[in-house]
Amino acid sequence: MKSSSESATRKWLAVGIVGVSILGIVILAGIAIAFAGSANRADTSRLVFSSVLPLLGTWVGTVLAFYFARDNLQAATDSTLALAGLTEQSTPVTTAMIRAVDIVAYDLGTNQAVDTVELVDVYTEMRQLTPPLRRLPIRSATGTILCVIHDATLTAYAESLGVAAATIDKTIGDLLSVDEFKQLVNAIGFIPESATVADARAKMGSIKNCNDVFVTASGKRDERATGWFTNTLLAGIQ
Repeated sequence: MKSSSESATRKWLAVGIVGVSILGIVILAGIAIAFAGSANRADTSRLVFSSVLPLLGTWVGTVLAFYFARDNLQAATDSTLALAGLTEQSTPVTTAMIRAVDIVAYDLGTNQAVDTVELVDVYTEMRQLTPPLRRLPIRSATGTILCVIHDATLTAYAESLGVAAATIDKTIGDLLSVDEFKQLVNAIGFIPESATVADARAKMGSIKNCNDVFVTASGKRDERATGWFTNTLLAGIQ
């Protein structure tokens, strides 16, 4: 409310001062020309216009500066802060994250163990959409995120076995039995809903090979995921 009041005051102050000043200048110029003798009227007119027109130009410039300079400065400041990543300090994750309703995941059945999931089923799930998914979170029946399978990880594991990812006859449990791939699959972070985008970026940077950070109510791994930040999403946020 205070901001709206101040804006209205500034508007009427500018309009009032400029309007009254221009009106006064016009009246004085008219009087000067009207009372000039016929012999001096032409010279007086030239003198008046050579004096009044620059003054009017100054007032127009004042009005433009009054209304636009502050906004331009604010826009430039916001742009600079965004490029420097400083605005992230106050940007809530809830305004920028991928929301739970939009997360495409492989959902486990009730009491189903993640180790038993067939990798070929994960691969097929990734290919359900066009373009194909590059990563697929594995989500429990209660909505918690257990791990994330990236297509690069799945392909690398299949190649290490000398088979194609589309026909691999292994489970997530088999994948996790190899330390190299276990580290990649489990390289995920968690932050609370009260966190900022800067916190999400910091969490991702603090975990080796982490490309996914999930948002939960209080930032605990065993809570239902309400949001998701991928490395691609964070790279596009300025």
